[in-house]
Amino acid sequence: MQVMERELNNIRIKAASMSVTSGEMYQQAIRALLNHDVDLARQVVARDRLVDVYELEIDEMCLNFLALYAPKAVELRYIVAVLRLIMELERVADHSKAVSRQVIDCHCAALMPLLPDFETILNLTLQMLREATDTFFEKNEEKYESIIETDKKVGRLQRDLNASLAQLIRDDAGNIDGAIVLLNIVRRVERIGDHSKTIAELVPYIASGRVVRHKEAVIDANPDN
Repeated sequence: MQVMERELNNIRIKAASMSVTSGEMYQQAIRALLNHDVDLARQVVARDRLVDVYELEIDEMCLNFLALYAPKAVELRYIVAVLRLIMELERVADHSKAVSRQVIDCHCAALMPLLPDFETILNLTLQMLREATDTFFEKNEEKYESIIETDKKVGRLQRDLNASLAQLIRDDAGNIDGAIVLLNIVRRVERIGDHSKTIAELVPYIASGRVVRHKEAVIDANPDN
């Protein structure tokens, strides 16, 4: 294996490790929330530091790679995509930490059974994150569009949950504190779905240079590949 290929592989391995850690943090945050598991929530909060370390290490690896090898075409696009990936994963970890802190600071479990779509949005966004990171490392252009469609479902669920929580507040002012906590959690969960969509949209860019983040202005970043 050539030196450049070995360095690229090292970046892939480190980015995959960061991906696994961020995904596990979100899965654990969901479990802590649904079970009001304060100990698990504290573990998620503590684990965020590891994701920050991964981001710094991978960022440095990518910048060194660009400086040493001046890559072109596929390799250059991959490094650019990895730099974007780790930024999105770090934000996923931040949202997971914030959700876990809500578990530690405020018990909102009493309202969750009144929101049948709440667990659905949690599971959908966890599925999106897993599929998006798998798609990124598999470089599978065919899968990313289904993730975009799932993100639309998440958006609809968020709107419905916001409306349901507003109604709970109108019905009983005693629900205000718990509803505000859940509104914040739903917002963060929806953002995790957005980050997952952004990760999936990196795949066409890696494969062919297509930028698909804004469909109304699709850009071919490298028409000659």
